Amino acid sequence: HAIRGIGMLRTPHFGHYNEGPTPGAPPTMPHDLDQTLRDRFGLEQFRPGQREVIDQVLEGRDILCVMPTGGGKSLCYQLPALLLGGVTLVVSPLIALMKDQVDGLLARGLRATLLNSTLDPSEQKTRLDEIMAGRYDLVYVAPERFRSGRFVEAMARLKPSLLAVDEAHCISEWGHDFRPDYARIGQARRAIGMPPCIALTATATDLVRRDVADQLGLRDPGQFVTGFDRPNLSYRVVEARKEPDKLVALAAALERAPGPAIVYASSRKRVEEVGRFLRVQMHRDAEIYHAGLDRDQRSAAQDRFMGGDAEVVVATNAFGMGVDKADVRAVVHYNMPGTLEAYYQEAGRAGRDGMPAECTLIYAQGDRFLQEMFIDNEYPPADMIYRVYDYLRKLDADPIELTQQEIKEAIRAEQPDNAVGTALRLLESAGALERFRPRENMAIVRLNAEPDEPRLADRVSPQAHIQRVVATGVDGLVNRRYGEPVYFHPDEFAATLGLDRAALTRALRALAAEHPLDYVPPFRGNAVRINDRAVKARDVPIDFRSLAERKDQEYEKLERMIKYATSPTCRRAYILHYFGDVEHAGCGRCDRCEDAGDAPTAPGRAVDTEAGREVLLKVLSGVARARGRFGKVAVSQMLVGSSAEKLRKMGLANLSTFGILASSGFNQAEVAEIIAALTAAGLVDAAEADRFRPVVNLTTAGWAYVKDPASPPVTLSLDPELAEKLRRGGLGRAAPAARARATSTAEPDDEGEAPPAVGPGDDALADRLRALRTEWARVAKQPAYCIFSNQTLEGLVRDRPTSPHALAAVKGLGPSRIERYGAAILETIAGLPATSVRVDVAPAEDDEPAPAPAPPTRPAPRAVPTPAASPAASQPAPRPTAPPAGDYVSTEEWTWRLLDRGFDAAEAAAIRGLEPAAIVRHATWIARAGKAVRISAFLDGATIDVWSAHRGEAGDAPPPGVEPGGLWGLFLISSTP
Repeated sequence: HAIRGIGMLRTPHFGHYNEGPTPGAPPTMPHDLDQTLRDRFGLEQFRPGQREVIDQVLEGRDILCVMPTGGGKSLCYQLPALLLGGVTLVVSPLIALMKDQVDGLLARGLRATLLNSTLDPSEQKTRLDEIMAGRYDLVYVAPERFRSGRFVEAMARLKPSLLAVDEAHCISEWGHDFRPDYARIGQARRAIGMPPCIALTATATDLVRRDVADQLGLRDPGQFVTGFDRPNLSYRVVEARKEPDKLVALAAALERAPGPAIVYASSRKRVEEVGRFLRVQMHRDAEIYHAGLDRDQRSAAQDRFMGGDAEVVVATNAFGMGVDKADVRAVVHYNMPGTLEAYYQEAGRAGRDGMPAECTLIYAQGDRFLQEMFIDNEYPPADMIYRVYDYLRKLDADPIELTQQEIKEAIRAEQPDNAVGTALRLLESAGALERFRPRENMAIVRLNAEPDEPRLADRVSPQAHIQRVVATGVDGLVNRRYGEPVYFHPDEFAATLGLDRAALTRALRALAAEHPLDYVPPFRGNAVRINDRAVKARDVPIDFRSLAERKDQEYEKLERMIKYATSPTCRRAYILHYFGDVEHAGCGRCDRCEDAGDAPTAPGRAVDTEAGREVLLKVLSGVARARGRFGKVAVSQMLVGSSAEKLRKMGLANLSTFGILASSGFNQAEVAEIIAALTAAGLVDAAEADRFRPVVNLTTAGWAYVKDPASPPVTLSLDPELAEKLRRGGLGRAAPAARARATSTAEPDDEGEAPPAVGPGDDALADRLRALRTEWARVAKQPAYCIFSNQTLEGLVRDRPTSPHALAAVKGLGPSRIERYGAAILETIAGLPATSVRVDVAPAEDDEPAPAPAPPTRPAPRAVPTPAASPAASQPAPRPTAPPAGDYVSTEEWTWRLLDRGFDAAEAAAIRGLEPAAIVRHATWIARAGKAVRISAFLDGATIDVWSAHRGEAGDAPPPGVEPGGLWGLFLISSTP
């Protein structure tokens, strides 16, 4: 009986639902819209534009509606749904948004429901039966629902009275939040009979609006753009070059606008760091929200914020779409978004109650490069996509279960994991493969059969009792949804069948091996099926030209976002002009309008030194050599000698000015700031060669400055620290007095380089690092500058890196140097804390001093910076002293000491910032040198037992599937007496 009931549980009786309208009945036109508004929604009057939209929806016309966030888009389809008869089908992008809206409608006594993946299969069937019986006026679904042939067939029979597509900008590839499943809605609309359609969004340019209308097949649509302005919002941009400055700006923004606030950051790591800062340093009740949390954690965070228990939520852009919290007083972007559409939509979550609210963007030059990386990962090179496909095509498994990280490592891709995810998505769109999408703790079955073919249970031999029981259960789960992935909880399914989980899994795998059944267990990566392994990579129909156009469009959108952050014009006017609302001038409330007439935030300073003039001449020469074909970012990358591949492709790496500032100590962001200041001073012109793509060139004044050695000093508006660095010609950040003192007494060292300039309190560290360098050079039989240069030594003293990642940011230290010398450098720096510089590393509570030169007992956690912290409060506890210069410790020795202290290989790799393969190499070298290496640091006990038994039978030949050398080689050495 339990088996027969699967897929038919909770079947409703519909006799008491006859009060609902008959599906497909003609619309009942309203007599009084105002009365309906008051009686059913509790509202006294329509907002601007709502009534006009609703009138045309009730006339059956297709509608494209653009209303600002908080403008009342939902009412434009919810009210007609009560009056049209039949069902209004609402496509909504987020499950949380659906639930909020349905709960609100049910609270008003309206007949609404949702159909999504949070319901188990039997409840989904019940819900669909209720919909077909006319129980509901409004049905919310996710765009993924249209993948289900059963659902599409049901909607074709039902003939919805209205199709409402919320967040319609997701349809367009030119929008800021394109989603492939949204792009299928137009096809689904045709399949269900072309019901009247209303597409709604808050942020869409003219190009996106046209694309949405085309994709949905809107017929002569009524277009309503009610304006993008939100008069109660004020806009502010704060420039912060360093992370501590960002935290100061964040604290100030939240102080200016007390009350509920949303803080957006670009990554999960940054969300957690900012959340910790708000809780620990600012004592704010803050929640965090990002896709790395499980569903329960995300729901709890959202509920606490929505309910007022948490004052601030720090989130990635995964949070907020459709979240209806009216009293948000501040939205702060800790990192710059990639598009102005995304920024305006996220900022628009402030002040929905109509009361004043503030939107703050904390802008840093480095955010640009982060967004460029995101764009590059979204559009990986063709070669990488082909390598992903060829690798998967040659695997025997079906389906293939691998994480993106595993695929990346297998093909040795340089791009990050999410670039692999993009490659899989593109291959799926081209029909080369199919992806099964994981859900928490759920497995998938799919029965690949036709309705007139035998049931799965009828294909199984009666003697295979357990398989037959499971096959009967699968027939009930699938319930004639042939060709569709059906999700289920394995433990619950096993209990229903009277089996244990292991027996169920064995039976499902056996059935999948012999019958037209796909089975995918719960997994955390990608389950992929190659549709036709005979198709070669170059034959997969991917339109790379179209992808390149979209990538260029993304870069153009990023340029507009940066221009918003740096433009001297009114913030509100800039945004509204971007969306085509050109009638607005200065608002009087943004930071630009408020500061008009005030002194500029970065006061001008004359560059009147020979060293500063030399730097400016180099910068202007680089601009001139670029010949007005490139923007300030590309030119600044060229001047510092960036290794970015695009510079080679654009020919910038061949210019005589390539790398002309490489030894000056200026980084790319600083050079870009100097170019921007030269533009403001009238020596450089920034013009739009193409739409939204500014390029730089010299003005007449710029040429005059280059050609005339007697040109008067140039006054530039720069950050005081950068201005001072420019005046002295670069070469680090030491105070002028300290640099003068250091250089006045400096004598060349034994390599012919002048010793690096250091400030007060840094002499001891510089001396210790110089001694270490000399000793390493002696051992290596090389000049000292081959170990690392004085410029690198100065960078180490100035920046005091505290982790391998921070060490990699010091110019002149590549991966091989960090692997060999990094641990000793970090230990030396930790042993000589600065007396006047706050160190951002604190020891762990149980970190006990150890004899030099041993590594730390555990990685030291980062201390969260605080704008209010006193110098005394920020001093770390004493650390172990660094090793004497003569006690040279090899990189292999440092690895062995970690392993000898009880760390496993993965922990040692994380502490040292190395790849696991490097740890294996180090351990092998040490073992060959005669030291004992714990093989248990690399292999679990079961594997050691299996390998030991194999060695006893087969000698030194590796087990099947195990590569010779590597771990097997280490195993042989470490297990040989």
